[in-house]
Amino acid sequence: MNVYAPKSWLVLALVFLIAGCGSSSPPVQITQDASSGQTTYKTRQMPLSGIEMTQGLEKGNRFYMQVVGTCTSQDCVPRSYDLHFVKEGMQSVQIEGRGVSLTIGTETLSWKDPQNRSVNRASTIRSGTFARVEVTSEQLSTIGGVDEVSGTVGGEGFSISHEARAPIRQLLRRLEEGPDESSQASSSQGD
Repeated sequence: MNVYAPKSWLVLALVFLIAGCGSSSPPVQITQDASSGQTTYKTRQMPLSGIEMTQGLEKGNRFYMQVVGTCTSQDCVPRSYDLHFVKEGMQSVQIEGRGVSLTIGTETLSWKDPQNRSVNRASTIRSGTFARVEVTSEQLSTIGGVDEVSGTVGGEGFSISHEARAPIRQLLRRLEEGPDESSQASSSQGD
């Protein structure tokens, strides 16, 4: 028996296969700890563009920002959020301090190295969170909504595209809608 499938069907099947394999984490993850009553909101990791700390085969290192907010009750809204700066990849890299600055539109926010070093000493980082700063919900709303966000972390410049910051907008929208509407909105991942 000879089976014939048009090329367009094969291409369509391949696209669905690739899309299915490339599924990523949801834009916003909500966890609740029953024993402490703490609710944690966490966005998907958002890629930082422009950080070039490694070359050649070591370019596999990836840098991200992730928003984490916690509060103490079910369906609560955090008053502030932590921006986690995360490195993934096998190769260690050197950074100059752990200070962070963000340029959000025309405003620049700065956080000094939390270890208050008088001299910026280089440190080696591997995988994981290497810097963390706190922002208010108003600042987070601005970070999510403006056209351009750039900054420095560990002495390295970066930018985060408007598209990459969609999880921030989805988190804020979900919190504004409340628990009833958010369960319906969580199924749509568009922006």
